[in-house]
Amino acid sequence: MPQRSMMKPLTLLLLTLFVGMVLGAAITGRVVQSRLAKYNNFLSEAGFAQIVMDVIEPESEVQRAKLLPILEETGQDIQDTKANARSDILLHYRELEAELLPILSQEQANRLQSWRDRVRLDGHSKR
Repeated sequence: MPQRSMMKPLTLLLLTLFVGMVLGAAITGRVVQSRLAKYNNFLSEAGFAQIVMDVIEPESEVQRAKLLPILEETGQDIQDTKANARSDILLHYRELEAELLPILSQEQANRLQSWRDRVRLDGHSKR
C-alpha cells in the first residue's frame, strides 16, 4: 500500500513539472518571436522611421515634417545595405563552394548542399 499512496503525489508532481516546461517553452518562444519582429521592423524603411520618431518625440508637426524625409532616407539606406550584405555573403559563399567542390567527395558535397538548403544560402529567406 505505501507504493500506491506515493503514486498520486508523484504523478501530480510530474504533471506539474511537464506543464511548467511546456509553458516556459511557449513563453520563451513568444519572447524570441517578439524580439525578432522588432528587429525586422527596425530594418524596414517605415519601421525605422517610426521607431526613431517615437524616440525623438517631435515637438511640432513642422519638426516632424522635417525629420520624416531624413529618417525615411536612412531607413531605405539600411534596407539597401541589408540587401547588399545578403548578396555579398551569397557571392562569397559561391566562391567558397567553387573552391571546395573539387576537393570534396560526393557525400561531403551532398552534406554541404543539405546544409546550404537548411540555412537558406540559396538566396531565399524564411519570411
